[in-house]
Amino acid sequence: MNFRGNILHNIRKQRQDNPGAWLNESLPFDHGLRLPTEYKALMTTLFDECNIAKRRENFINLEILLANLLRHRSRPIAISLSPNHWKKSRYTRAGFSVVRMVKNMHERGFLELRTGYRTHKESRLSRIWATEKLLEYCKAYPRMVCYEPVELVELRDENKQPKDYKDTARTQRIRAILAKANKVNTSAEIFSGDWQLKPFLVAIFDRKFTLYGRLHTRGYRHLQGLSEDERREITINGDPVVELDYKGLHPSLLYAAEGIQFRGDPYSIVDSRRTVRPFLKIILLTLLNAKDEIEAEKAANYWLLNRTREEWVTFRKLGITRAKPLMEKFREAHASIAHYFCTGKETGLRLMNKDSTIALDVVDHFIKQNIPCLPVHDSFIVQANYRDELEQVMKSTYRRHTGFRIAVK
Repeated sequence: MNFRGNILHNIRKQRQDNPGAWLNESLPFDHGLRLPTEYKALMTTLFDECNIAKRRENFINLEILLANLLRHRSRPIAISLSPNHWKKSRYTRAGFSVVRMVKNMHERGFLELRTGYRTHKESRLSRIWATEKLLEYCKAYPRMVCYEPVELVELRDENKQPKDYKDTARTQRIRAILAKANKVNTSAEIFSGDWQLKPFLVAIFDRKFTLYGRLHTRGYRHLQGLSEDERREITINGDPVVELDYKGLHPSLLYAAEGIQFRGDPYSIVDSRRTVRPFLKIILLTLLNAKDEIEAEKAANYWLLNRTREEWVTFRKLGITRAKPLMEKFREAHASIAHYFCTGKETGLRLMNKDSTIALDVVDHFIKQNIPCLPVHDSFIVQANYRDELEQVMKSTYRRHTGFRIAVK
C-alpha cells in the first residue's frame, strides 16, 4: 500500500472505530497556511471543476483552504460556516467565499463535510477533510504546505484568543523588524536533518503590551518545536551553527531593577552540585511565576516526581526529596529580590516582556546585515563563524537595556 493509501486506510479505520472521537481530534482552520508557488497550478483544475470564479480573492482563499486540508491528511479541519465568523481582521487572510468553496467541493466529491450544530448549551464547528479524489491532485505532502503568518504582532485576550488593538510606534517597529527577519531567515537554506525549516517569527503579547511579547516560530517543523539536541544539528546555508544563551537572565533582570550587579549562577547559589541544578532552576522560576508559596512548592515537587526512576534515585541519594527546604534557601540567598517571589504570574510575564525586547534588538543587529538569526526565546542560533559577534552583541544589548553586565553561555 502506498503512502496515500495508508493515510486513507487510517482515516477510515479511525472513523469506523470511534467517529465521534475522530471528529473531536480536529485541527483549527489556519489563515497562515499557504502552498508553495510550484504547486499553485493545482488550483486551476479545481476552479474549473468546482465552477469557482477566477478572481484574485478566490485564488487566495482556495490556496488557504487546500493548504489546511493537506497539512495533516489523517485529521479533520474544524471550520465555521457562519458569515459572522469570517469578518475581516488583522488576524485573518481568507474570506467568506471559503464557505462557498467548501460546499462546491463537497458537492463534487473533493472533500467530506460534517456540518456542526448549535443549541442553547453548546455549539460545534463543522468538520471537513480531503477525499481520495482531492488527494489524487496532491501527492507531494508534506512539503506542499508552508506557513506565512497573517499578523506578526499578536495580542491575546484572557482566553488566549487574538485581540484587536491600535498600532503604536512600538508595535510598528516590532512588525518591521520581524518582517525583515522573516525575509532573511526564510530566504536562507536552513535544515534540521532532511527537513527544511521556514522559521517565521511572530511576537505574542498577553492582554497588554507590557506582558509577555516573546518571539515564537510558526509552521511545519518549526524551529522552537525542536529539542536542544536537534537544534545542534541545524545548518544554515550548509554551515554548522552555534546557540548561545543568557546565564540566569530573569533573576539577573530583577537584580538590575534593584540597581544591583549580580555575579555568578543564580540557580546554583544554594547548591553547587551540577546534578541538582535543573531542579534548582525549576524551583527559582516557579517562585518567580507562582501566586503563592503553595503553588510554587506544588509545581516544583510535581517536576521532581515526574523524573525517571533513575533520576529520582540520583536525587534521593543527594538528599533531594522535596522543594520546600531549597525554597527557603533561595529566599535567604536572594534576599534582595525575594519580594518578587510568589507575587503572581505577571511577574514572570513582565520579565519575559523585558527579555523579548532584548531578543528583538539582538535579532535586529544581525538581520540588518542580512545574516540569519534564529531566536529560541532568550537564546540565539547563528552560523558558527558569527559566534564571537553574537556573544558580544548579546552582552552589549543587555547592558544597554539594564546598565549592568551578564554572562553568556
